[in-house]
Amino acid sequence: IFKHLGKHVKIFHNVEFTFGYNLTIEDHCTIHKNVMLDDRGELILREGTSISDYANIYSHTHDINQQANVTNKPTVLGPRARVTYHATVLAGANVGEDAMVGAMALATKPVPPSVVSVGIPAKTKRQKTQPGTTGFYRE
Repeated sequence: IFKHLGKHVKIFHNVEFTFGYNLTIEDHCTIHKNVMLDDRGELILREGTSISDYANIYSHTHDINQQANVTNKPTVLGPRARVTYHATVLAGANVGEDAMVGAMALATKPVPPSVVSVGIPAKTKRQKTQPGTTGFYRE
């Protein structure tokens, strides 16, 4: 069913896939309950990515004037990205390595690596520290 399914992947109940064959899930990913994964334009979850309950990830968009005009945009999350509760990532708004999209956020543009992005539309709120250190520092 999937383009690729890695090892040690956890997929909880009620996860919805648009097609499945345009979906790549690498090793050690977790997809929690009631997640919607739109792989129409291709969706790639890099190693260690986690998607929380009720999140939506899109890979296609409709023209604002001509609804039937659909554009497919591959969407890539991670590695080790987190999309948290009720958050939405729109088509092409890739989420960088070790980045997080906060609860109920709407990612309309790419989220840079190692940041926490929150709000509607999602904006960088905090920058994660480098590996081996602790905490965050504010932007």
